[in-house]
Amino acid sequence: MFHPTTHCMKQLYPRLTLSMLARRLGRALLALPWLLSSVAAQAQLEPAAQYTKLTATQLMAWTATGPTAVPANVSTVPLAARQNSLASQLNPAQSFSHQVNYIPDGMATWAGYLNEQNRFNLYNFTHWQYIDVLTWFDGPVAIPTKPWVETAHRNGVKVIGSVFTSAADVATLIQKDGSGNFIAAQKLVDVAAYYSFDGWFFNQESSVSAANALELRNLLKRLQDIKPAGMEIHWYDAMLPGGTVSYQNALNANNQALLQDGTAKVSDAMFTNYFWSGATNINTSVATANALGRSPFEVYMGADLWPNRSNQSLFTQSAWIDNYFTGGNVAQPKLSLGLFATNLTYNGGLNSFNTNAADYQNFYNTEVRLFAGNDLDVTTADASGWKGFGHYVPVRSVINRLPFETTFSVGQGKLFANNGQQLAKAWTDMSRQSLLPSWQWAKSGTAAMNVGFDFSRAYYAGNSVKLSGSLSGTNSATVKLFQTKLPVAANTALHLTYKVPAAGPSNAKLALWFADNLATPELLDLGSATDTLWNTTTFNLSTFAGRELAVIGVQAVAAVPVAAYRLNLGQLKVFNGTLTTGPTAAFAASATTVTTGQSVTFSNASTNATSYSWTFQGGTPATSTAVFPVVSYATPGTYTVTLTATNAAGVNTSTRAGYITVVGTGSGSTNTALLFDGATKYVDAGTVNLNGAALSLECWVKPTAFKTASPFISSVIGIEDASNTALLRFGDAGVAANKLQFVLTLGTTQRKVLSASTFNANTWYHLAATYDGATMRLYVNGVLDATLAATGNAAASGVFTLGRNYDGTRILNGSIDEVRAWTRVLTPAEIVANACQVSPTAAGLEAYWPLNEGSGTTAVDASGHNHLGTLISMIPSDWSTNVPTQCGQVVATTPGRVVGALQVHVLGNPASGSRATIEIQGAQGQPTTVQLVNTLGAVVLERHLTPNAAQQRLLLPLPGAAGLYVLRVRTPAGTVATKLLRQ
Repeated sequence: MFHPTTHCMKQLYPRLTLSMLARRLGRALLALPWLLSSVAAQAQLEPAAQYTKLTATQLMAWTATGPTAVPANVSTVPLAARQNSLASQLNPAQSFSHQVNYIPDGMATWAGYLNEQNRFNLYNFTHWQYIDVLTWFDGPVAIPTKPWVETAHRNGVKVIGSVFTSAADVATLIQKDGSGNFIAAQKLVDVAAYYSFDGWFFNQESSVSAANALELRNLLKRLQDIKPAGMEIHWYDAMLPGGTVSYQNALNANNQALLQDGTAKVSDAMFTNYFWSGATNINTSVATANALGRSPFEVYMGADLWPNRSNQSLFTQSAWIDNYFTGGNVAQPKLSLGLFATNLTYNGGLNSFNTNAADYQNFYNTEVRLFAGNDLDVTTADASGWKGFGHYVPVRSVINRLPFETTFSVGQGKLFANNGQQLAKAWTDMSRQSLLPSWQWAKSGTAAMNVGFDFSRAYYAGNSVKLSGSLSGTNSATVKLFQTKLPVAANTALHLTYKVPAAGPSNAKLALWFADNLATPELLDLGSATDTLWNTTTFNLSTFAGRELAVIGVQAVAAVPVAAYRLNLGQLKVFNGTLTTGPTAAFAASATTVTTGQSVTFSNASTNATSYSWTFQGGTPATSTAVFPVVSYATPGTYTVTLTATNAAGVNTSTRAGYITVVGTGSGSTNTALLFDGATKYVDAGTVNLNGAALSLECWVKPTAFKTASPFISSVIGIEDASNTALLRFGDAGVAANKLQFVLTLGTTQRKVLSASTFNANTWYHLAATYDGATMRLYVNGVLDATLAATGNAAASGVFTLGRNYDGTRILNGSIDEVRAWTRVLTPAEIVANACQVSPTAAGLEAYWPLNEGSGTTAVDASGHNHLGTLISMIPSDWSTNVPTQCGQVVATTPGRVVGALQVHVLGNPASGSRATIEIQGAQGQPTTVQLVNTLGAVVLERHLTPNAAQQRLLLPLPGAAGLYVLRVRTPAGTVATKLLRQ
């Protein structure tokens, strides 16, 4: 498959998997130490999820009360029971014998969050009903995150973590305790049980000694002995029992001992590699499983879906899937489906959603295409080409008991709604996903009707389901939504909340299919809408008491022509008696770390509530009853927020202690930089959007040391988030560790500019990188150093970090100061002039971190755009007064003496003409030296005087060369300095 910590594989799509590299370059490649190394855990989408990736060493030391346990990641939703009904399937001839393991590639990158993210365009998934297992594929020890586990469990889908290890990791994992038991076996069981996920996927793609391979197999056997019921251990077809890596692309005699070793079960399932075609390897796998006494459906025959990469690549290859079935008959599956690189829907080049949130429709259509076929219609098989997994696999429904409720939420959007009231905001939170329609989309009838998710209208969360098209007055369109198995009683009722373009007839009917008559639905009129807001119709289902509700749908129908038909579905509830569900209070803030005076909007995610009461410690207002209140904070500090939600059935309160952190608006009265340790310390500034045809990056950096081990990268500043890249870094594979790179994703292609200069340790450098739509440029100390002709729009929207990008092996060992990100191109003159400081209101300045706080855990964005930086793993001494000498303000103070009011100001800065007026304060009666210093540190002008006033003005001659200078004033008490810009 691949190793997510290998930089070249992570960034260059289509991604070359390790198995493909091995086949092309030979097994010697697998011995390269940089390909699989035991490294610190990779950065997730948010710092709170940091320890949802562990190294092998961290796993061995893990305890439920230790520093790497994450209580906020503990899932509380049990695995829902599924009902497997064939009669109500679109194709009752399908089979439930086989299973589907769905593996998106690199889940920490796409979904490594615990809390709501302020981005619409993160990876998402909405077809849970077709899969049985989701593998959280990452490494070295990848732990699934709570939002995904809980949503999967609500849909009856298991989620398993992954163990992707190097040879050195294996040597760590096979260690035993004093009783001879494998420590890692118990740790893996403990971790899965603590977080409530469902097992582990072992991906061993580096060769180990025969002795260590045997011990690893014994570790797997130990897992079988101690794991709880329901926990699954899957093995990937890479390493053979003897320790060498050799992909068999089948279950066969060579690798069978890693599934079953004599009478001992080693793994619960085998996931084969995907370099196969035709039926031969599949038939071999089936025969081997049967010979072992194992079910062939415990073999997941691997298919690599990534475009143009394998024999199963979508959507150019389609015939391969028929080999999974005897004679291509979907009623007779041979074994199970193992689907790899299913994130092709997100970053496989089939849409631009990962870099452009506006392309959401194509993203969702791509996933529909995956399951419904090229025609995006799951009701009928495509005449040619890709038919969709829905043609081969039946849906599995968990809607088998009352009450059943859905808001159709996919878990992300460009707005957030509560009871129909909408707040414009970009967000993603898989935990907010509802149970979604069983089929996307099952349409019948002669009316031209489109069905899909509508992200402009929502009753709750970020979307609704929309039917749109036209009706002639004599035709109709029927859409099946949910497969169910619900007994109807005399007191069963159904609520449907809907929205239409105008008051009057809804031109819609509820369609109900019952198990005793699946051919003809019962049709119940929604009636008339009183307005264009959300309306709710309640249906008494007592007429159908004693029957089993098998399918719920809707029908668009009208007695007269409707040229522009639209019906939005916002909420559906089926229940017995009176619905008395109590409320659940929940909320999120637009930002949790803010500056004084900055507004914070609270999105109310409560359910089943009719009224709200907010309390904002330290906020204005201090209380509110609004659905989406806006609050500001006048004083720095940490503040608690409380929301109480109420309805007729009860009250529920959510309190988030210390939820809002408020910092001062200034960039600090000190002049400091930040120190990074090359191991754990970095700054997370949240999402910054630099997409477009022009951008610039700037900072000062002082490397203390360069990397000496793979991947030889020291990250400085920028974005490296999925397919979004705009960053400055030292080193790379095949690049000297003390050379600088400017890396930028243009369209879907990553381009790199390598510096001509080499850099020295313990030296401050000013760096600037620009892109103008035609050329990438790299500047060092204001001098153009390297260029690259390049075109296209930059894909550069993602988490902006200081000192780290992608993973912990790339953290800078050194200092950073004066960091800026621009949405325009800086001129060479601006780069020189603004090296030490720039106006926070400068045109195109998207983010500016002067790093002059001198203390605390946040770095303020002086631009006013509120990209607050959160210091990760940093301590007070990481605020350093060792700053670029060209940018010093307080350079030195004589020990034991107080500088007092010593200050220097330039009156009119930038200064034009041949002279500048300066004012010196606090030097009265003292011998004073005034110096003007250029950016190279050379003194270009010096004057001596003894001021006779508390505020002494001086007319200072200026050098002929325009640019940035440092004005330095020295007295016996100390030295101060400021910047002077000569125009």
